Amino acid sequence: MTTWPTVMVTGHRPQHLKPAVHAWVRSELDRLAVKLRDEHGMAVGVSGMAIGADLWWADAVICAGVKLDAHVPFPQQPDKWQKEDRDEWMRLCRAAWTLKTYGGYFDVKTLHARNDGMIKAADVAIAVHLPWKASGGTASAVEKLTGLGKPIIHVNPAARVTTIRMPQPTAA
Repeated sequence: MTTWPTVMVTGHRPQHLKPAVHAWVRSELDRLAVKLRDEHGMAVGVSGMAIGADLWWADAVICAGVKLDAHVPFPQQPDKWQKEDRDEWMRLCRAAWTLKTYGGYFDVKTLHARNDGMIKAADVAIAVHLPWKASGGTASAVEKLTGLGKPIIHVNPAARVTTIRMPQPTAA
């Protein structure tokens, strides 16, 4: 049995996913949190705390009784979100075991620093990723994870299938 004590998530925002798959992704993240806890020794779940996959994973981790490491790019992250999303962000930040902030204000650099911090902390990553989407933070994180040779649990919302990829490090 492979042990993965720390598991991060990277994933698309809800607007990039068809509304019909939101419930499937949430239930898949719930299932994975329990499976990773019980079968792979997950003790910490890492989330970048953005709307969509990040907050869904954070909730799944808490519900599974696992410690949540919340990696927040900047304190104002939820300011432009709808009230229900801001409230959920606050609830999950309060429930987090640790809260790490990467900058004092919005800057794309803080988003990348947050992703880099999560990647460094994680033994394995869950990627809620549409395979054809080659730009954005999720695609960038998947590329970095692949380059480091970290395992990726790919949750494909389009096909509604989950697979594990054990990438090999790329040559420098």
